[in-house]
Amino acid sequence: MSRDEAKLHSIRPDQGYFEAGMTGDGRQVLMGVYCPNLVAIFFDASGDMLGHEARHLEFLQRSGVLVDGQPIEGMVGHYDIDDDRIAPRLGAWQGEMGFRPATIRVKRFFIPELGIGIEARPDHFGEILDDPEASDDERADVLESMRLWDADDQFVLHWGNDYWLDGSGEVVSS
Repeated sequence: MSRDEAKLHSIRPDQGYFEAGMTGDGRQVLMGVYCPNLVAIFFDASGDMLGHEARHLEFLQRSGVLVDGQPIEGMVGHYDIDDDRIAPRLGAWQGEMGFRPATIRVKRFFIPELGIGIEARPDHFGEILDDPEASDDERADVLESMRLWDADDQFVLHWGNDYWLDGSGEVVSS
């Protein structure tokens, strides 16, 4: 395991995009809406991912992308993540597991079927550095951004969006 894979990343519970905390049996958990489901990802005390569970929210219906009343092939619609029925379902599940909000510290993970996981840096850093047509100024800007990124202990959490978190677990950009 590389140093980067063993690194612990803090995720705070008070960010509004997802929930972080502890279960009654001592597992760390990251949970929230990942339409059309509620998702909970469990970690042990060392930060290793143990697994995940999903609970389908049958009332969330995808709003299709339509033109003249016809769906556009290949265009993905959206879900109403502000549906008032979500919070009670999430709260009930949290109650079942004895959830209490807490900052969690987890290692890098990725769940391919959901596209949820942690990356050390945003993809565009590497894309610019690998681009043979990138200018010296562009490369210098990325290297400086990487230096600042690393100094702030930032990382990316993919959860339906790319959330950039700092070393304290606070979302600083999305």
